[in-house]
Amino acid sequence: MIRKTVAVLAAALLCAALSSPAQAAGKIGVLNPVRVSTQSDPGKEADRQIEASLGRERKQLEQQQADFDKQVKDFENQAPALSDKARAERQGKLQKTFQDIQTRGTAFAQRAQRLQRDIDAQMNEVVSAACKAFAEKNGYDLIITTQAIPYATASYDVTEGVIQEVNRAWKSRGGKYKISSK
Repeated sequence: MIRKTVAVLAAALLCAALSSPAQAAGKIGVLNPVRVSTQSDPGKEADRQIEASLGRERKQLEQQQADFDKQVKDFENQAPALSDKARAERQGKLQKTFQDIQTRGTAFAQRAQRLQRDIDAQMNEVVSAACKAFAEKNGYDLIITTQAIPYATASYDVTEGVIQEVNRAWKSRGGKYKISSK
């Protein structure tokens, strides 16, 4: 009889111990940050802002690269018929053009990275505030990203609700990114 009581008591304590961490964690939600960045209003605006700021310059660089590639191909086809002096001159011009494209490409990449970091920082502020507001409104103790866990059932997914909250927060902040013109 005492052994049964001890066994039942031990089983009860084990169940309590195993369930405590789960209960201590409270209500947990899982957020897909990729969906937030692609489906929310600020995510879509980020894409538009980047394209508006950098799209024309990107296209110009792509066109310059295509023109350069054509010049190189033409040179390779004509090189056997050129004199040594003419060949050296064309190679020098091609090398100068290549260096110019490289320099412009590097400067463009740096501007693009600055712009992306600026937009990402602002987006993170909005998403963080929205996650907090969503969690408080809906009784969540913890919201984690899908990147932090290997698996969660769909019942834990709070992405759609957070996207709605992100959109509300975005509109209340004016719906625009503040971009510095450095």
